[in-house]
Amino acid sequence: MGLRTAVLLAFVLGSLGAFAAVWAADSVPLQSGAAALSPQNTKLQFVCAHVGAKPDPRTGRFGKFTGKAQVDGQALKSLTVEIDTTSISTEFEKLTTHLKSPDFFDVRRFPTVKFESTKITPGSGSSQVTGKLTMHGVTKEITFPATVEIGPSGLTLKSEFSIDRTEFGMNYDPTKVENKVLLTVVVGEKS
Repeated sequence: MGLRTAVLLAFVLGSLGAFAAVWAADSVPLQSGAAALSPQNTKLQFVCAHVGAKPDPRTGRFGKFTGKAQVDGQALKSLTVEIDTTSISTEFEKLTTHLKSPDFFDVRRFPTVKFESTKITPGSGSSQVTGKLTMHGVTKEITFPATVEIGPSGLTLKSEFSIDRTEFGMNYDPTKVENKVLLTVVVGEKS
């Protein structure tokens, strides 16, 4: 696999063009108003594609992360996630190695990606989640819509939004890697 293939996955939580990140679980139980998110009950994966007429999608994931969703009644009050960037994996070993390199995550210098909500505004149908995303040594405020349900079996959260990878200092060859990254987040939904 050459460099061209390696750039296909470039950046999770803010890297490649057609990117989908998914957190999913059979259920995320609530304990004392908090739901713990981890690889045991949650999945974080991404799908991305190369720039061009024929996208060549690839799938990858992070194997180590922790998180917490705090709820009050039927409302989401806070959301935090910390991802170990060294745990990134794809179906291609060379691609995984390239994603860990200074071209993308630079995992030796930046071993974590963090998100911490600062404000959650409930709305009819969906909430607006605002918070600080820190990745590749850059912290930016982002806001994304999220549909949140809290029921007897626990928490579910669904969201789809995009970010620009270059805002986080990931500037690797824009002729090969899209700047806009589409993220899809699902917590606690049975698949």
